[in-house]
Amino acid sequence: MSMEFPAIVGRDRILRESRFFLLLAVLAGAVLVQSAIAFVFGSMPGSARDTWPVSLPLFGLLASSGGLVLWSVWHARSLPDGPCLLSAVAIAGFLMRLPYFGAGPMLEDDQFRYLLDGAMVAHGFSPYALSPQDLLNGSGNPAAGLVASGRPVIEAINFPDLRSVYPGTAQILFALAHRLMPWDMDGIRVLVLAAESITAILIWHVLKVSGRSSLGAALYWCNPLLAFCLTGQAHIDAALVPAVFLALLAGWYGRSLAAGVALGVAVGVKLWPILLAPLLARMFWPAGKAIASFALGLGIISAALCAPLILASLSPNAGLTAYAGGWSVNNAPFAWLSYAALHWIGPTTGEQALRLTMAALGLSVSLLVAWKRPDTLGGLFGSAALLAASVFYLSPAQFPWYAVWFLPLAIAAGGWALAAATTGLPIYFLFFPLAAAGQRDIHSYWLAALHVMPVLMVGLLVHRSSGQGSVS
Repeated sequence: MSMEFPAIVGRDRILRESRFFLLLAVLAGAVLVQSAIAFVFGSMPGSARDTWPVSLPLFGLLASSGGLVLWSVWHARSLPDGPCLLSAVAIAGFLMRLPYFGAGPMLEDDQFRYLLDGAMVAHGFSPYALSPQDLLNGSGNPAAGLVASGRPVIEAINFPDLRSVYPGTAQILFALAHRLMPWDMDGIRVLVLAAESITAILIWHVLKVSGRSSLGAALYWCNPLLAFCLTGQAHIDAALVPAVFLALLAGWYGRSLAAGVALGVAVGVKLWPILLAPLLARMFWPAGKAIASFALGLGIISAALCAPLILASLSPNAGLTAYAGGWSVNNAPFAWLSYAALHWIGPTTGEQALRLTMAALGLSVSLLVAWKRPDTLGGLFGSAALLAASVFYLSPAQFPWYAVWFLPLAIAAGGWALAAATTGLPIYFLFFPLAAAGQRDIHSYWLAALHVMPVLMVGLLVHRSSGQGSVS
C-alpha cells in the first residue's frame, strides 16, 4: 500500500497539470480567435454580414471557441484557484477584448445610435425629441447643427425615422463616451470594457463569498461571444450588470436604500430589471421601513432616468413603442406562437395579445421567485438568474448580447447549464444571409430553435454528474 500512494498522488498531479495547461491552451486560442475576428471583420461594412463567407465563419468561430472555453473550464473546475490561474484568466480576458479598440463597427449598427444620442445629450438636446431623419432633413431645430460634425454616423443609423429607445443611465454613458472620444465608438468601448471588468470582479467576489471556486468567473470574462458582442460591438447592455450585482449584494447585506438606488440605475440601462424589485423587497420583509426605503430609492432613481423615455413613447415614431410592439428575432417558439395567433385571432390583435401574454408570464416569474426568501447568497443570485433567463427566453427578440442579462448571475450562482447559452446563440448571425436571400423563415421558424440545445445538453450533463455541475 505504501508503494501505491505515491503513484496515486503522482497521477493526480499529472491530471491537474494537464487540465491547467489545457485551459491555458484554450484561452490562448480564444485570444487568437478574437484577434482574427477584429482584424478580418472590423474593416468590413455592416452589410457584409448578409453574405455567407462572413456570417458562417463568424458563427463557427464564436460557437466553437465558446464551446471549448466552457469544456476546458469544466475540466479545470477542481483546480486550486491560485494567483497563477486567476492571473492567466484575467490576462486572457483582457487580451480577448484589446484587439477591438481601433477596429471598425464589427458588423453592427446599434453603436451609431449610441453615438448620436451621446452627442445630443452632451450638447444639451433630448434624444427623444428628434429622430435621425429629422436631423438629416434639417427640421430647423438647433440640434440639426450636429449633422455637420456627425453626418457619416447619423446616416448609418438603422431605423432613422424612430427616436431613441434607451433610458437615462444609458444616455448618460453615451454622453460620457462622447466627451471622451466624440463620434468614436472606442469611447463607448472604454465604458463597456470598464463595466465588463467590474462585472468579472463582482462575479469573483460572489463566488468566493459563496465558497465556490472563483475560476467560474472565466465563463464570463473569457466568453468569446460576449467579448465580441460587448466590447467588440460596443453594446451598452454590459453596463446594467454591475448595477444589478450591487443591488443584489446590497439586498443581501440589508442596505435597502442602496439596493433601490442600484436597481434604479440598472433600470436606466434597460427597463426589465424592474422585475427584480419583488425579489429584493422580499429580502427586507417584514421590515416595513426597509421596504419603504428600498421603494423610495428605486422609485426616485428609476423615475428620473426613465420618465422622459416613457413620456416620449406616447407620441408617434417612438423607438420604445416600435421595439415593444414589433421586434422579433432569433426566437423560434415565439415565431410559432405568433403564426398561430395570426391565424386564430388576427394580425394585429393576435400579436398584441401574444406580447401581453409574454409580459404577464415575465411578471409571474418575478413574483414566483420572490415567494420564498433565499437563505444563501448563491440562492439569491440563482433566483435572480432564473428571472433574468426567463425574461430573455420569453422576449420576442433574443439578440446574442442579451445573454449578459442572465449569464453573469447564473455563473455567480454556480450554474452551468445557462452558461452554455452563448455557445448556441451565435446562430443568430446566420439570419442575415438567409434574410438577404428571401429565406428568413428558415431561420425564424427552424434554425433559431437550435440555440437552446447547448443549454439542454449541459443541463443533462450536470444532472448526470451528480451535482458536480457547480464550480467548486
